[in-house]
Amino acid sequence: MILNALSITLIFIGALCALLAFWGGISSFFLYQKWRRSSTPEERTSLEDRSYLILLIMVIVLLIRLINWPLFYGTLQSFIHDIEGAMCIFGVTQVRPGLTRFLEFLKPIIFFLIGGWFILHILDRATKTSPLMGRKLLLLSLISIFVLIDSIGDILLMIEIAPGTLVSCCTTVTDISNRPTRTTPESLFGPQYAQSLKIIYFASHLLLVGMVGFVLKFKKLEKTFSWRRGIFAFLFLFAFANGILFVLSQIEVFAPAMMHLPFHHCLYCLWQYVPDSIVMYLLFILGTFSVGWGFTTELFGKIGEASDLLPNYLRKIYWFAFFFLSASLLILIIHWLAD
Repeated sequence: MILNALSITLIFIGALCALLAFWGGISSFFLYQKWRRSSTPEERTSLEDRSYLILLIMVIVLLIRLINWPLFYGTLQSFIHDIEGAMCIFGVTQVRPGLTRFLEFLKPIIFFLIGGWFILHILDRATKTSPLMGRKLLLLSLISIFVLIDSIGDILLMIEIAPGTLVSCCTTVTDISNRPTRTTPESLFGPQYAQSLKIIYFASHLLLVGMVGFVLKFKKLEKTFSWRRGIFAFLFLFAFANGILFVLSQIEVFAPAMMHLPFHHCLYCLWQYVPDSIVMYLLFILGTFSVGWGFTTELFGKIGEASDLLPNYLRKIYWFAFFFLSASLLILIIHWLAD
């Protein structure tokens, strides 16, 4: 185990969140069951009063888990000098590759789920009758399972990473000629795949921004789209596909150019050598997730009194998506032109 300020913080947060997520998840589920069976306004008012403490504590837990994702990578970054052969975060991830890969996959999912839940929570708080309370409690109990698994995973990983462990550096994986990120597009576009990949990504990203802007063009979403849920679902799927293109083009085209290392394709090294690329990634993630949050808000928030407030909230969500996606693209273009 490597103990420093960041790893101790991550372990403490993991233990605290695991305990509270276990308690909060069970409590939320039981409250959901009672909410579903309640039939009178008096019973629901009583349940609302009982849920305030649980919701308050779980809101704090979820806020902590939102910052856990960058803290996780910051902690791995702090381990580089203690791991033999590690030149960047990639080397640290090779100490326990299976567990680390699982946590790297789980954390963005949790971030997305928590963000979507918070939007529903804010929407519900803006109403007088709390029509989303039942759905909030059910979703909270489900999210608590993910938080519990993630928290335990953080603790186990911190315990299992031992100082002095010998690993291979990133070049032995990311820069080999038969890496999947190269062979797949090369089989489709030929030897000049990098140029094709760049054009396709720019076209895809601009099209996504354009479609989000098209949705924002309409002043009254509830009157314009009787079938808006299908449109939002399509936007979400397109944003997800654009995210895959983003990662692929970053690895093969933009990261090497931004680092001025044409044969090096490690994104962890990009964050280390070009720190402002982290801002670009953050903006891209928030923009892509905002598109998804628009769909989940439409999916779960269209009930009772919340339906009247929903169009205004959807407009705000998609404005965020438009801004974040545009800003991330602008940073990428600036780097591309500068390099």
